[in-house]
Order: sequence, then structure tokens, then C-alpha cells
Amino acid sequence: MPADAPTPVVTWVDPSCPWAWQAARWLRDLRDQGVVTLRWRLFSLELNATYHDDLSFSDATATFGHALTSLALARRDAGAAGFERLYVAIGERLHDGKIAMSPELLRAAAAEAGMPDLPARAEATPELEHEVTAEFQTGRDASVFGVPTLEIDGAAPTYGPILPWAPTGAEAVEWWTHVRWLAGRPDFFELKRWPRTSRPGQAP
Repeated sequence: MPADAPTPVVTWVDPSCPWAWQAARWLRDLRDQGVVTLRWRLFSLELNATYHDDLSFSDATATFGHALTSLALARRDAGAAGFERLYVAIGERLHDGKIAMSPELLRAAAAEAGMPDLPARAEATPELEHEVTAEFQTGRDASVFGVPTLEIDGAAPTYGPILPWAPTGAEAVEWWTHVRWLAGRPDFFELKRWPRTSRPGQAP
């Protein structure tokens, strides 16, 4: 375990994004190794795609809106740990299990996370839509434009890393060393490879 104190990291995620899912798995491994601390933030890709359209929350987030409001309520009820339990339970089904998003998936994930009544309560709490929208707007105002995005130790948010497979153990720390160094430089803006020849969840 590193001798230094864990580095605080804010990560923006959307439960729909398989790339954010892999980055979150990597960050959770780093957190479990004592390398980072984690704060979770929501950033809706559906809201982002319809940013200039005059749509209601339910119309703009037809597929993942209920998951987003449920995650917001999980955090309200049980803090970061509750948010993470639900996010992981959704991700394991959606991204690892390749099960399409549905009310049934959300209910099963909430039950596994120890909050079986959460989706129903989220539906009955309309102000959660405003909470998710406000959090999304706060991200936009901070120059967040997609997920995964990281704020490392208070530095300006950095989009990425885009990894098809989450590194673990010593490899996770090696990735962290390079990502942290780049993200900490105010004169670094972009390093990109295209096309993406590996898909999320595809082992190297």
C-alpha cells in the first residue's frame, strides 16, 4: 500500500456507459488498495444529448431516467456507499451480464443493494428529477462533457481514461501513476487513439 495519503477523486458516471463502468471498476480497485478516495457524481448522457431541446426529464431520459433518480435517492438514503452498491448492482447486470435496461433490472439491482423499495420510492419523489438535472448542469458548468470524467485532487476535470478492461492490482496503480501525472498538468488537453478497436469488457 502506498505510504502517501489517498488522493481524493471525484468521478462522474452514467449507469448507461460501459466505458465509465470499466473506469469505475479501476477506481474502486484503487480505492480498495488505499490509493484514492472516491466521490460519485451523476452526469446524464441522455440529458447531454438533448441539451438544447425543450424536453421534460422523462422524455429526455426515457431509458435511464429511473435509474438516475434511484441512484440519487440511494445516495440520499445511504450516502456514497448506498450509491455505489446500486451502481455496481446495475452495472454487473447491464454491462457484465449484457441484460438490457428495464424496470425489472432496476428492481433486481436495488434488491441486491439492500434497498428493494427504492425504485418505487424514486418514482414517487418527483423532486429527484430536479436533483439529477441540477447535478448534470453543475457538471456541464465545470466543463464535464461526458463520462468517465475525473477530478483528481481538485485539479480541473479530465475526461477518461477510456479503458476496455479495468486494470487491477499493481497494473491499476501503474495506470494511476500516469493518469494522475497527466491530469495534474494544466498544459495537457488531449491524447486520443481512434478507432477504438476493443469494446468495453473485452479483455486485452
